[in-house]
Amino acid sequence: MKRQLITYLAIAAIIYALAIAISLLIAPFLFSNLLGLIALICYALTLVPGIIKAILPQFSRNKLTFLLLKHRRFIGVLTFCLALNHGMLQVIKRHLYLLNLSTYLHYFQGFSMMTILIILTVTSSNEAVKFHKKNWSKIHRLTHLIPLLALWHILDKMSGHWTYLTAGAVMLSTILVTLLLSRQYQHFRLRHVIQ
Repeated sequence: MKRQLITYLAIAAIIYALAIAISLLIAPFLFSNLLGLIALICYALTLVPGIIKAILPQFSRNKLTFLLLKHRRFIGVLTFCLALNHGMLQVIKRHLYLLNLSTYLHYFQGFSMMTILIILTVTSSNEAVKFHKKNWSKIHRLTHLIPLLALWHILDKMSGHWTYLTAGAVMLSTILVTLLLSRQYQHFRLRHVIQ
């Protein structure tokens, strides 16, 4: 466990070093959006094992699916870190006043996603699973709100100045929403077939 933690920290340090190097080469606005897209991709990777297990069970024993499942917590924490950096760069770039209620109303989707990611990150340890018991899975169902909030966030904040990053993020968010709805439909259908 200790070796795995050191490996994760080394990977995170390398990612941050690359992020700093990239930020020196490209515009801060583009870099912030790039961090948001990478956070969305990492978030999608945390959902892939569950979606594959529910929708395509024949691929649930795939090596890639197993690796994603094994490192899901790390990828989730990485998602939080990237999303936090995206948000902080936006706050700095736009000179947002965080003590003003209108800021939270205007950026409702972003602050909602950050709140959910904070809750998921804080409760992603073995100790949290033991402490919350059955409620832990209920808490982690909040993750299903993020794709919808992300799609709304991207469409709202990027309307009028789209880039290729925006198109990719909208497409990924739409795919995630569709897959999660399909997964929910599968669960609903199976429950009613059993009854």
